[in-house]
Amino acid sequence: MRQPAGRSARRSGGERKPREERWAELIEVATRVFYEKGYDAASLQDIADRLGMLKGSLYYYIQSKEDLLFDVISAVHKEGLAVVRARAGTPGDPLQRLRNVIVGHVEHTCQNLVQTTVFLHELSALPPERRTEVLGNEHAYQGVFRDLIELAQKEGLVRADLDPRLAALSVLGSTNWVYRWFRPGGEFTAEQIAAELAEMAIRGIASTE
Repeated sequence: MRQPAGRSARRSGGERKPREERWAELIEVATRVFYEKGYDAASLQDIADRLGMLKGSLYYYIQSKEDLLFDVISAVHKEGLAVVRARAGTPGDPLQRLRNVIVGHVEHTCQNLVQTTVFLHELSALPPERRTEVLGNEHAYQGVFRDLIELAQKEGLVRADLDPRLAALSVLGSTNWVYRWFRPGGEFTAEQIAAELAEMAIRGIASTE
């Protein structure tokens, strides 16, 4: 059975593991409460009330509110990382694969607004060492974009004057912002937005030769 994210190192060998269904429900409810109230204002009592359980029962699953935020953010990061890694593995040259990654990233963001908002707003609430534990020393998510830009640059598909890391940060920064203004059922679909943002990002870095 899967252990909750980030807890394996802190669990004793004989400690029982929470049931999968209840843990998934806890993560879902905690994410919603952090989204609605913000991490600082949210309390474990708020989360326990939504779950219909005693606050003390939460300590069967977690050790603190910070632990719970860590697990929520880790879950969001892992899911998003799986999406962009899968898109990076699609057929095509590095620039085509980068386009697929951008589309997948934007669509996933639009389809998971609550989770994305909690991740982007509350990541800084974690201590630096725990943020690194989520993101990885090499910033794995950013690395998917950077690696494809580097490959495309080597093939002459991306401008030689660009720094791949800065280019990756620029693409991620512009596409991440969609969570602030996209609304389901609005004028543009997630697919339309993803395709157009990907086109603009690729045009901004592609070689003109």
